[in-house]
Amino acid sequence: MCGKDIGYGIAEFLLDQKAEVRFVVNEYEKSGKWYRTPRELDIIEIPENEIAEYNPDLIIVAFYDRILPEDIYRIPRMGSWNLHLGDAEHYRGAYPNIWALRNGETVYAVTLHRIDAGIDTGEILAKRSFPVSPAITGRELYDMMTDEGMKLFRQYYNCLASGKAPGIARVQDSTEAVTHYRKELSHELYPPEEFINSVRALTFPPFPPPYFMIGKRKFIIVEEQPEDCNE
Repeated sequence: MCGKDIGYGIAEFLLDQKAEVRFVVNEYEKSGKWYRTPRELDIIEIPENEIAEYNPDLIIVAFYDRILPEDIYRIPRMGSWNLHLGDAEHYRGAYPNIWALRNGETVYAVTLHRIDAGIDTGEILAKRSFPVSPAITGRELYDMMTDEGMKLFRQYYNCLASGKAPGIARVQDSTEAVTHYRKELSHELYPPEEFINSVRALTFPPFPPPYFMIGKRKFIIVEEQPEDCNE
């Protein structure tokens, strides 16, 4: 159950494995200017409400746009697992990359965890951490977390496919976890001490550009386009 670049990468990988696999893709996802979609591959796609008919052994979720209900994630005998492109012990829910950059994090992580009734709260199978520079943008981090997420999935695919994963998953340390929702994302810039972090997090298509207010005047920040050397 997948979408965007990470879903494309996983779909491509599973097709190479000759696995018997069906795909549920985000309902309204179409090819974009800055990402690939699994629909660009030769996949067999089914709607979410037909999953039970196939009685799958394993469900993998990556950049899927809905929270799975219990009657779906409890179907597979080898469990349902989510590849969360963020550190599930610190940044759960939507846009973990944006929140991490706004907070000035210098280390980022992607997480492979079991799906339960919460949002990114299930037992962790594995986590992959990597450094991020103080100058990295939201778009650059998106590319990095997609690449690192794919490496994590490839590393643990055999573990998932063999059914051994449930025995080695560990309980999350939730003491610092915060869950964010899509409706919480504002493109108004944070206070001055966090201004630069906020700009680099939000200058990221297809989102609207960041802005700040001076009185009633709204100032929008956009990336500078390079000059054409031939002009």
